[in-house]
Amino acid sequence: MPVYSPDRVSRLRLVLAVVVALAVLIAILAAFILVSGDNRAAGAFAMVVAGVLLGAGGSALKLLADAGRPAKIAAVVTGVLCLLSGLGLAGTWLAFLLPLIGLGLLFLALIPDDPDGLQ
Repeated sequence: MPVYSPDRVSRLRLVLAVVVALAVLIAILAAFILVSGDNRAAGAFAMVVAGVLLGAGGSALKLLADAGRPAKIAAVVTGVLCLLSGLGLAGTWLAFLLPLIGLGLLFLALIPDDPDGLQ
């Protein structure tokens, strides 16, 4: 049974695509850090963050096709992971972007589609 309207699915798909794009950017930057050899621990941590975000965002995008309950759970988990990843990457400009995107994703995933259904 769908828990999201088609309009909500398209909005969630857009935000999840932004999460996946940021994860790819993090992976590219982590690869540069690892190749340069300056701080291998930071590069490895950033690569793990990128992998987690890619996995969570990709699975949420895949589950969003049927707009069921598993898609809602995956979107919420991806939003929480964005928040935690922003804390983990403190000191970078991504530490500002990821929590904002995570909060937006949580907002879209958790608010009800029908405001009149709250009565």
